[in-house]
Amino acid sequence: MDWRCLKQTILLARSDSRNKNGVLWYDLFEECIVKYVDRTSEDDMLFYVLVSKEGESLEVLRVEDPKRPDGRVRRFNWMETFYLNMLLHQFEYILTCAVCEKPSGKSLKIYRSFSVPVFGSPNKHCMNGKAKQTTISYPNIYFSVFNFDEIFNGIVLTDNEMVCVELVAVDKANTTQISVFLGSIRYEILKTTLETKASLKNKLLKQFSLGLYPPEPESQFITMNGPKGRGRVEMCVSTFKPGMNKDFVVSFDREADHLESNAPSTSSSSAGGGEGGRRRLSTATRQRYVSPNWFARPANRHHYVNAQLTYLTLRWDELLDDLFEGKKRPTLRGDQ
Repeated sequence: MDWRCLKQTILLARSDSRNKNGVLWYDLFEECIVKYVDRTSEDDMLFYVLVSKEGESLEVLRVEDPKRPDGRVRRFNWMETFYLNMLLHQFEYILTCAVCEKPSGKSLKIYRSFSVPVFGSPNKHCMNGKAKQTTISYPNIYFSVFNFDEIFNGIVLTDNEMVCVELVAVDKANTTQISVFLGSIRYEILKTTLETKASLKNKLLKQFSLGLYPPEPESQFITMNGPKGRGRVEMCVSTFKPGMNKDFVVSFDREADHLESNAPSTSSSSAGGGEGGRRRLSTATRQRYVSPNWFARPANRHHYVNAQLTYLTLRWDELLDDLFEGKKRPTLRGDQ
């Protein structure tokens, strides 16, 4: 459905005095969401927000399930149920990571950018391999990249560079594209955090294993808050050694391009969510092999960090506010 039309419908419902008991929100849910759900796909799950004094909780039912409740059932928050399913079913999301540099007094330069479709989910999936459990994350919506080690293997940083992260929402009619998250984090911060966490883990492991076990791998999962505390991102960060990666793949969307004053700030950024049962899509970017010598620019750069984004997460109401505001245009993707 066209977001501009749906937006006007929602604004009318908000101003309707009859909507205090949630009846109109249920009607909107049925007419604007359920009616358009693809019953032949794996994405036919509907999420019902329960009214609970102990915190938010969800019920999940398939669209064809005869047990689906109607608007007379008061144990559901029909307004939040409508909004949550609207965000999950009426929009598609594109997550972009880019290696950038911001010279003093100059516009932001993009060296490489990587874009991948992601799915929103009210569930959190553990991405560090230590546990396979899935937990309800609502009111947070997660945008997860399950094959992050393949998609973002080209996010390699060195001195004075930063990794920028952007999440763009696109309505199903492809008439509206809105940036709902934009942030960045500098190489120096990632490098220092990586070294600190790795040193602490190795020290504790050596102490408690009496030296019988090898140190922890160089990869560390680092969680960071987004700009102004809005959202959160997790990255798998590791040291990168060019000599060990002779067939290193880099995907180029734009190279040596520039952004104007609306470029990301240098504050920390965050990222997340996607439904584990849904299909996993690869990047549509062009790929080519790059020799390790490519990383010697300029010659005095020797230390590299690989930052692979695992998830980006936002609260549903923060995501909704950005969609209604609709002023933030996509920044990192070159085809917008």
